[in-house]
Amino acid sequence: MPEYKKIILTTDLSPSADAATPHAIELARRYGGTLYLVHVLVDPVYFATAPGGEPIMATLPQGWLEKTHEDHSRRLKEKADELSAKENVTVLPVLRFGHAAGEILAVAKEENADCIVIATHGRTGIAHFLFGSTTERVVRASTCPVLTVRPTEPLKA
Repeated sequence: MPEYKKIILTTDLSPSADAATPHAIELARRYGGTLYLVHVLVDPVYFATAPGGEPIMATLPQGWLEKTHEDHSRRLKEKADELSAKENVTVLPVLRFGHAAGEILAVAKEENADCIVIATHGRTGIAHFLFGSTTERVVRASTCPVLTVRPTEPLKA
């Protein structure tokens, strides 16, 4: 029987991502595991690229990236501290920068994770086509089990 001691819980700091949290907490409690709360600050070049398309280069306002990094770092730490205190599990915040799926998989490999818990956003239609699915990319490329959790209400296309 596998034991899930190192659990990657992904978040983009949205309410949709919170759907996966109870599942990750239950695994951590059941197996005495540690949650690695992973948030990827998406590289704007990746964000501005449609699947199979060329990157759209944009000039960002001066200081934008630093301010965004500080804000996301603070929010991630607050979320990790809150979960740790409320749920009585060890939660370590991990902030990365780059392509979401690639960075999630990199953290899983670096930490020798036993499981990745990730919420789908439930995008359909044109939104799914344009933005793709980080969850799909993680599931396809992960070397450890991946638990996917749908939010209660899918996003509208």
